Amino acid sequence: MDLSGTVTTTGLLLPTVIIAQENFDANDCGECTLCFEIDESRFRFCVIKETSSQCLWLEDYAFDTFLNEEDFLTTVKNLVSNHRFLATDQWKNIRVAVNTHSFTLIPGTLFRKEYASDYLQFATGRSLFPNERVLYKFMPGIDAFSIFSLPAHWSDWLQNQYPFQQVDFFHLTSPLITGTLTNQAQPGESQVVTLHLEADYFTMILVENQSLKFCNRFPYQSPAELTYLILFCLNQLHVVPETIQMILYGEITPYADLYIELARFIPELHFGKNPEGLNYLADFEDIPEHRYFGLLNTFLF
Repeated sequence: MDLSGTVTTTGLLLPTVIIAQENFDANDCGECTLCFEIDESRFRFCVIKETSSQCLWLEDYAFDTFLNEEDFLTTVKNLVSNHRFLATDQWKNIRVAVNTHSFTLIPGTLFRKEYASDYLQFATGRSLFPNERVLYKFMPGIDAFSIFSLPAHWSDWLQNQYPFQQVDFFHLTSPLITGTLTNQAQPGESQVVTLHLEADYFTMILVENQSLKFCNRFPYQSPAELTYLILFCLNQLHVVPETIQMILYGEITPYADLYIELARFIPELHFGKNPEGLNYLADFEDIPEHRYFGLLNTFLF
């Protein structure tokens, strides 16, 4: 169901997309994992029942007007507080994928936790802001640590919202990498590129012989710039565009200028599907399968 960011008379923002098992309520939360995806202008969540691996609920909120950090957090807090079950503290697990610009990957053999901030500053080329919190998570599938930062008030709010539960934070690239390795890197396919597209940024992942070879996030302002950046990266990685499969996820449609431009240079261009390993309600058939790949893989990561 698409509600197009409608605001109610009470001032609460309605979800742009909602998929719901109508009889689900707060009493069922103890059997479920709550997965969030959060960035500067979007807030999404899904609920997965552990025993059946079924996605019972998904909501997506987008903010059409610019909100500063304080107003954004206030809006999201109100959404959670007034939701029919989000504020409960009975969840089995809580997992949060943060979609921030600041992240890097360090091989496990080289990682030292006391240098986590230094790794990130070197990767981003800037000093940390006073309100940034640096976190890290080991990714066994690639034997590397994901190091990332997020606004401290995001993590403070969520940990205070769920004080009796462990809230696990990840960078969104972690479930995207895991999803690419488990869903796309099939035997016999030597090279696969996945793109996760947003309004102004995209994440590009290259898997070769079922091993991660490249992952980075780029800003762009036009379809031509996005295509140039992709072709430049492929050239630097010695990958011939005509020989790869490129799988698209996120905010893109077959009619978008981005797709039309990319298709001029990438013959094997495909839209991704919902991750394997989960079961889905019938209403999932009404939304594009490639849209929530990152959020849904947050449970599988």
